[in-house]
Amino acid sequence: MELDKEIPFTTEEGYQYLVSFVKFSANGIDYGIPIIDVSITLMNSEIEYNSIKTLNIFVGIINNYLDQHNVVLYYYCDTSAIKMRTNRKEKLLPQEYRSKLFSSMFNKKKFDDYILTEIRINDPERGDHFTSLISSANNTDKIRLIEDDLKKFNK
Repeated sequence: MELDKEIPFTTEEGYQYLVSFVKFSANGIDYGIPIIDVSITLMNSEIEYNSIKTLNIFVGIINNYLDQHNVVLYYYCDTSAIKMRTNRKEKLLPQEYRSKLFSSMFNKKKFDDYILTEIRINDPERGDHFTSLISSANNTDKIRLIEDDLKKFNK
């Protein structure tokens, strides 16, 4: 079955997204399972806020992909600016905010068959990097191997 896949969708508010799954090159390292880079791209130039319904669509698309493929998904949160409420008590970087939001939405669904591992790579020069690995609970050992290799990039 083909691992690369693109899924376009339009929200009720009219925002257009493209969810892409692309096989990721692990620089010659074989983890015994394909690693797939998942990205969620806004196709419009600007957006106000995503609704909970839209966030649930993202999670559903990812869950459906995992149901069809035995892979490890690699999700890297981007650094582009986002609009946050001005009365928000906790001040987060856009990348950290996206990471927390993505993880909480996925974990809220209580997918017992899958695990999500959050990884923060410290980078004082360019800012910290936030990634997530998601796979079947049967692949916990492979997730740990990938996580250990990613953590080697901590500065």
